[in-house]
Amino acid sequence: MGHSCPLCGDRLAPFATVADGPKRAGQTLDFLDCPSCRLVVRDPAAWPSPGAEADYYRLHENRADDPGYRRFLAPAFAHLADVLTPGVHALDFGCGPDSALIAMARERGVEMAGWDPQFRPDAQVLERGPYDVITCTETVEHLHRPSAVFERLERLLRPGGRLIVQTGFVPERPAFDNWHYRRDPTHVILYRAETFQWLAAARGWQVVAIEAPVAVFERPAST
Repeated sequence: MGHSCPLCGDRLAPFATVADGPKRAGQTLDFLDCPSCRLVVRDPAAWPSPGAEADYYRLHENRADDPGYRRFLAPAFAHLADVLTPGVHALDFGCGPDSALIAMARERGVEMAGWDPQFRPDAQVLERGPYDVITCTETVEHLHRPSAVFERLERLLRPGGRLIVQTGFVPERPAFDNWHYRRDPTHVILYRAETFQWLAAARGWQVVAIEAPVAVFERPAST
């Protein structure tokens, strides 16, 4: 039986079969392609369990004061900085254990809330919406149920509010085999620019920018 796209529900087609890393020499891994929303999906049989996923996350050393990590997040922060005005209600969704974006916002005099299913699962943060701006950096590639999460993000965003997403964009097919981003076993879904265009059209969001590695949307203001 074939697999359905976790974002739009269409039937997935074969995309690439690649070497599954040096520790699994001789083994291969399949990636699938959605013809409708253009999402690329790691073979669902190879998706990590919640426990394995949490263990892998803990190997990351992304500290808020790390200059290299701050430079990495600069594309998202450039769009966040545009709206960091006094009184703005901001959320870092999928913030991890030590959010650089929250620290960078605080340095500009703006307090930013953080929520993460593994490290900061505080339901009260989600109840304090709607938010004026939500960042979601290095998060959407981990989503097992992306459609439900994007629906939640829309509910958390006020009309006229901004959603800032940062993730790796799928390269052209010849470069995919050696693409470092697809090697992370917790990166189960991967996005093209066309995927974000589809998402905006499907949800009725206004596109502010779609340029790797960032996609920025605004929820239309109420009429």
